[in-house]
Amino acid sequence: MFINVEKKAQKLFNTYQQAMGEKAVAGALANPLFSWHATYYTAKRKKNMIFLNDATTMAIVLFDVNTKNKQTIKERFEKQLAIIWQELGLSTDSLADYLATGGDWQIYKTIYPLQVKTITNFYQEVIKPQKTSANEIDLAKALLKKVQQKGRIYVGEDETVKVIEMAQPFSIKHVNLEELYLKEITNKLRKLSQVDGEKLTADGVDNVIQQIQDANNQLLDLFLVDAKSNYSAKTIRRYRDNLQFYLNEWVAYRLSTIFNLDIQTSVDELEFHGVGKTERTNIKASLQKLAKYLKDQDILSDNEYDDILVYTQKAPVDLGEEYGDEDDDQVIEDFLASLFSESEKLPVVFDPQTDKMLDEYLKSFIALYGLISAQQAYQIIHSQNPAIDKERFDQYIQNKFDEITMEYCIIDFKKEFTNVDIAPEIFIFSPLLIKDENRLPSFYKHQQGMIYYIPEKEVLIDSNFNPFANISNYQQELEELLANQYGLSGDDLKGAAFLSLYQLKMSDYGLKLSSVNDAINKVVAFLNEEHGLSVKQDKANEPLIKILALIATNIRRPWNRGWSNYELLRTKDIAKLVSEMEINLEEPKLSSEIVSGIQVGSINRDELLNFLENSNLPPKVISKLYKQAEEL
Repeated sequence: MFINVEKKAQKLFNTYQQAMGEKAVAGALANPLFSWHATYYTAKRKKNMIFLNDATTMAIVLFDVNTKNKQTIKERFEKQLAIIWQELGLSTDSLADYLATGGDWQIYKTIYPLQVKTITNFYQEVIKPQKTSANEIDLAKALLKKVQQKGRIYVGEDETVKVIEMAQPFSIKHVNLEELYLKEITNKLRKLSQVDGEKLTADGVDNVIQQIQDANNQLLDLFLVDAKSNYSAKTIRRYRDNLQFYLNEWVAYRLSTIFNLDIQTSVDELEFHGVGKTERTNIKASLQKLAKYLKDQDILSDNEYDDILVYTQKAPVDLGEEYGDEDDDQVIEDFLASLFSESEKLPVVFDPQTDKMLDEYLKSFIALYGLISAQQAYQIIHSQNPAIDKERFDQYIQNKFDEITMEYCIIDFKKEFTNVDIAPEIFIFSPLLIKDENRLPSFYKHQQGMIYYIPEKEVLIDSNFNPFANISNYQQELEELLANQYGLSGDDLKGAAFLSLYQLKMSDYGLKLSSVNDAINKVVAFLNEEHGLSVKQDKANEPLIKILALIATNIRRPWNRGWSNYELLRTKDIAKLVSEMEINLEEPKLSSEIVSGIQVGSINRDELLNFLENSNLPPKVISKLYKQAEEL
């Protein structure tokens, strides 16, 4: 007998035989009459168990089940079943045959969430409202009359008797478990591949992703078992790692499966997320093997299989369309091509832990600033880690020239580029900036004179500044406003708040603060269209517009050196700091604010020196201030 127990109740069944994964699921799916779902509700601090049959409306209720009497659950179940069986007008001989055929209990987790939901609804709607306690048999009878929908099958009370009578003489179907299980999994994946993500709430999206990942893992279990007869253990591990990463960490988050791969889920797109050429080639090879397995099992049609073969063909990286005419700088194209080459493991400069810490720093610098010189990076790192010496840090950076990834790039502009208007020094920057040879210098010029936003070390190296991180800081406040002023509730409320935040986070802001208005307008249009609101830029909707503006302007952006637009308006740049200095022309000194800024790395000394050189201050003053800055 297959007993599918909700997670919270499984400890009460640990004295019974525990079933193996795919065998239990396949057995229960093939023999629903011998499959039951079970969970408990708590009343007066006691656990009361409910069992519901997967093929009929038969139900069993057991009061006060606990760790002391859990060994008697099966015995009590069979006694109650005998009473229900008799109430249905069925013979005791047929019950004996049913129990004998079902055999020992095989305990596994739930496979039909609907069954558990039915039990929960029954408790909420029937048991909980009762003022007086009903007995076990009466509750079981009430559930038998109430339950009608069983998965995809409609079963009423009368049909329950017919199902049992037609199944006699009882037998357990011994099926090809792999075939049955594979079809169940792939059918589920096909259905999930058709889900419209735009109609889901935030929780709904998370739920679909989890379902896809669970089904992918089950599919891979079957595929790898089949592959073991033909490939080495090392090859099997490679298939597993490649496909789990690709299907679960890339495809699933786009609400896709192997049955609806497209340009958004392309393996080649992974090159822009730090995945090297060799790894992408291995992923394609693994995907081809999985597709061949599914075709051999008659899961994929010939056309579907051919599409995947075309999809996984080796293709050179085409850089031409990205950069326009053939006259574009060939150096930049060569550099971009180098992003996709493999590199050997780098030597340790400090020690493994320190080298890893430096790597985390560089990643956060790119997330916050987009572009930073190696000198300034060292100044910030050294201020938080005094033991990091300059000579070895420079060696660490030099080694990184051979490890250009999609997370950050390090390059000496003096050696590599002669036609890019940017300082001739070593820079760490986002690879996205090199896509357009005009964007990098404009980005660099825009940042000149800005102060660096520098969090505490623990925050700075903890990946908190990823564009997808901390998306819900204002979610509760936004939900309250949408509920109170616009009447949204339930999934509509959750979805509207989350997706509004998400759109604000990922909007294509420009370098000017005015671009925030465009982002807010997009969110307002979304709320009006998807949730039937009529939000306008007027006084009645001012609270919503204000909170959207607050969120949008507080999102940190690399072109503002890590500051949010809101913070940037209140942050002094180098020109402002110099203008506020009370300069004694006889004994000119840098202000304490500038001195401390240089020492902690928030002020770029070279930018300060450049500003002083081009200022209208007397040459004598410039010379003395210049010397003070150099000595810091």
